[in-house]
Amino acid sequence: MDKLNLSQLGEKLMTSGAQMGRMMSVKMKEVKEMLQAPTPESKMVEDATSETLSDPNWGTNLRICAMINSDQLNGSEVVRAIKRRLSHKNPLVHSLTLDLLEASAMNCDKVFSEIASEKLLDEMLAKLLDNPQADPNVRRRAFHLIRAWGQSQDLAYLPVFRQTYTSLQERAEPVDVGGGSSPGVPHNLGSYLQQQGLDPPSSYPVPEAGLVSMDDLAFSSGLQHMSAEEKKELLVVARNSLELLSSIINSEAEPKTLKEDLTLSLLDKCKHSLSIMKEIAESTTDDEETLFEALYLNDELQQIVSKYEELEAAQRPVAQEPPNADTAKHDAEAVQNPIELPKRFEEDESEEFEAAQELERKLPKKSNGVEANAANGDGHHVETTILDEADEKGNAVSSLEQ
Repeated sequence: MDKLNLSQLGEKLMTSGAQMGRMMSVKMKEVKEMLQAPTPESKMVEDATSETLSDPNWGTNLRICAMINSDQLNGSEVVRAIKRRLSHKNPLVHSLTLDLLEASAMNCDKVFSEIASEKLLDEMLAKLLDNPQADPNVRRRAFHLIRAWGQSQDLAYLPVFRQTYTSLQERAEPVDVGGGSSPGVPHNLGSYLQQQGLDPPSSYPVPEAGLVSMDDLAFSSGLQHMSAEEKKELLVVARNSLELLSSIINSEAEPKTLKEDLTLSLLDKCKHSLSIMKEIAESTTDDEETLFEALYLNDELQQIVSKYEELEAAQRPVAQEPPNADTAKHDAEAVQNPIELPKRFEEDESEEFEAAQELERKLPKKSNGVEANAANGDGHHVETTILDEADEKGNAVSSLEQ
């Protein structure tokens, strides 16, 4: 009995230790982001969502959109900065951040894929919808966005949006998006879905490019010289690419969108991640968690790439030859290579001709156009007409004398 209790206690300690390790890792990442030097993207996002503003600064918001489209700002960094602003405690900052998020998503081709890859929807759930202390108006606005994106047919190529919205609908305990001073907001999610809210926009931009570029993570000096945090960032990028490609391939939509730009971009990133996971596994000797994660992702990436190739091969049309292909081919060869008579056959014909001439010489000469026929051994008849010119001349002379 004591051994059983000790075993259970040991399992609880191991589970608690793993959870504590994950929590510490998240906290360390947040601290690291806070200590990092501000990027141009984070600086502009902070200006657009400053708590000193009373209303959205649409000039700054649209300037950020224009700079993303012209590649002056990195869309991935902008989404990361927006994600960090959702952790702010001021509800005004939350509201301004959602304004910027919606403006960026509606006006920039690449932002939706960045939202999916950076798991921004999870952050909206954790910091706003699942947080009862969050401002009710902000929670309602976040729910409106998730619902609009989840119902949009233009975003069906990114299943994470529909899956997130569906998960909200299927919750046993509905999300309370009411309360506070907000008038007329029901506490039940089922009844709230019937309310007239933010309708899905008529169209959303479809991205031309994929997710976060791994080259931006700067590992030119080799993975051996990378810190543990930098390797973990690569693991996160690989995991996100894997999840997005898996959701597209395993979706119920038919036919599969294997040749879409986003799918091809995700496939390239998964293939690129394979070599990186191998290098991480080979260069990691003192961090078992990172090593096991790299090995696991390597196996999963191989499986999803293989599955993509199988689906692509199944969709590839099979070339079929026309039913008369063999006959046409035979006729073409016959024209190009005419039939040649055997040499023996030519010799037989020559001998028959000589025999016919010899027989003609031996036949008696007959007048009045008598025809002499000779038959050879093969059943071929040679017909020769012999005219006696001398007799004809004599007969002609006699008739004249008479």
